[in-house]
Amino acid sequence: MAPLKTKPVDDFRIPSLAEASPEYAGLVEKRQELSDRYRELSGERSKLSGDIEAEKAAGGQRLSPGVAALLGDAPDKLTLMSQRMREVATSMDNIEAAQEVIRRRMDEARNGASKVVCDTMRQEYQRRLGAVCAAAKALAGAREEHDALLDDIEREDVNLAYLRPVRAHFLGDRRDGKIGYFLKECAENGHNV
Repeated sequence: MAPLKTKPVDDFRIPSLAEASPEYAGLVEKRQELSDRYRELSGERSKLSGDIEAEKAAGGQRLSPGVAALLGDAPDKLTLMSQRMREVATSMDNIEAAQEVIRRRMDEARNGASKVVCDTMRQEYQRRLGAVCAAAKALAGAREEHDALLDDIEREDVNLAYLRPVRAHFLGDRRDGKIGYFLKECAENGHNV
């Protein structure tokens, strides 16, 4: 039996989940926007933290906005930076909560998008699975011919040691081995191969 020739992989391209579902694509985009904004806020928080520490070290005093207004003073730099730090922290908390919602929505949208992708590639999958099954059947047939020859030689009471035979034990039992199980599993999963 001639070795099977492998066909070069054609240009079959599996669509991404984002290509298959506008909903999923929108969620991916929103997730990226939130991630970018979170990184910006994180950088701002680090800078503010350093600026606040430097201002405190320089002897800056903090007056609450209400006290500063009563005194007729403008809010001090330290107070303004502390207010902004709270705003940044609140925004980061909100983004983290939104990211969790996006993650859950993406998990839900993934199923719908996956169905679209699988429907799109079903015919190509069937073709490739069919090729595997055909090769498995050919291997099962070749194995049966091989084992039948060894059986015939043994029936003649020939010492097989001089032939140094090799049996395909990796395929499992001759009658109901791994190839049969594989083909049965394909049929049970609705593949007509």
